[in-house]
Amino acid sequence: MKIVLSLNQKERMYDYIDMGIDTFVLGGQYSFHAPYCFSYAEIELLTNQYADCYFYVAVNALYDQYVIADLEKYIDQLSKLNIKGILFQDFGVLQIVKEKHYHFDMMYDPETLNTNANTLNVLKEEGVTSAFLSKVIPLEEQLMILKEVHMPLMLHGHGVEYIAASKRTLLSNYKEASLLEFDLYGQTHLKLKAKNSDYLLRIFEDEKGTHIFSDTRLYTLDLFNQIQEFDYLYIETLMMSEGEAIEVASLYSDALKSFKNGTYNKDVKEYMNLLYRLKTPLDRGFLFDQTVYKLEDMRKMDNEKRESNH
Repeated sequence: MKIVLSLNQKERMYDYIDMGIDTFVLGGQYSFHAPYCFSYAEIELLTNQYADCYFYVAVNALYDQYVIADLEKYIDQLSKLNIKGILFQDFGVLQIVKEKHYHFDMMYDPETLNTNANTLNVLKEEGVTSAFLSKVIPLEEQLMILKEVHMPLMLHGHGVEYIAASKRTLLSNYKEASLLEFDLYGQTHLKLKAKNSDYLLRIFEDEKGTHIFSDTRLYTLDLFNQIQEFDYLYIETLMMSEGEAIEVASLYSDALKSFKNGTYNKDVKEYMNLLYRLKTPLDRGFLFDQTVYKLEDMRKMDNEKRESNH
């Protein structure tokens, strides 16, 4: 298992490399909800300066037809750099790469759709070479899929979790309608709470639209015995301060080394104590929740509705 980090501070690359982390996801011009948007020149500099590292570029939005020509030129530019792969969810991106015969690792990351092994194995035949698993299914089901899928898989290991997104400028519209004054562009400035719920969300807007994420951070620092078979463990630094990102990366890096050395079961308690000291809200997400609706449940509900209508 390798740790993969979404990079939010290029100035801390030396720290991450010293920890043993060498695989990074970079936000760019065509990325959706990235912790930092690197220009092409910055990506070129990073890939040249750290030639031994592995870089993925997030090209992970759903694109309108009018941007496809420019998107294709961007992918052409990326092909000239030392880029290992592309994170994507729009199959137009995959089609461009296939038509150009570029040799990127095409990591499919559609947020919630990768929920079964059959689909992923079919997508492998279409050019998908690795994938994130859905973040909204329990760990038990993710582990079952892992055993049946014939490509490397990424587990979301730590960080805020995606809730919803819209291409519309929802915060700008609300600001105009409400006449309230607030900064809608800061990733950590605005909290959102549903009625009759204590669960906090973070909402922000950028030129790509409106994005909603959990306020809490998913964590798996104490689950290495269960998640060890995943190829990649992803740390999402969106909404993290520079200090939090460094501390979290260090803890997971140390935990992975400890696991490989056979001392993890003894060391994990101290790692967790250090994680709690960061005083950031933590959550298990959907890892230990049961899937709410299965096919047999839906059929049962439909039958009950029919019977009640008669």
